[in-house]
Amino acid sequence: MRIYQDEQLKEFVLEYPKRPWTTNSERAGNRWKRAELTKEWRQAFMLLAKQAKIPRLGKVFIRVEPFQLKGKLQDTASCNPAVKAAIDGLVDAGVIKDDTPEFLPKILFCAPEKGREALRLVIIEIRDDEND
Repeated sequence: MRIYQDEQLKEFVLEYPKRPWTTNSERAGNRWKRAELTKEWRQAFMLLAKQAKIPRLGKVFIRVEPFQLKGKLQDTASCNPAVKAAIDGLVDAGVIKDDTPEFLPKILFCAPEKGREALRLVIIEIRDDEND
């Protein structure tokens, strides 16, 4: 975990060391498995945020950085189901009030990279005077 803070930028990085599940695998699976994965990822990111002691933030931008160890790289943004659960965990932890456009107007999905199994969320506070 890295935390950068200065007057201009607050950036918090959370990483869960597991390959995120994808839209394709979710479509091929069943609803019970999806519920199980959603609960796991939601709780994991809630705990990561609490351990990192991330304060309540107003409006944020989230950069999504997926990693996978082997195999053909996933499509960009195919990890959306895992990311949605992770962001719900940030709401549960009180980092953001809600994941509506008022509090989360931007999400950037980076292309997956090889090297390890992980999903990293970079949470960047948007100052009120910044343009959306």
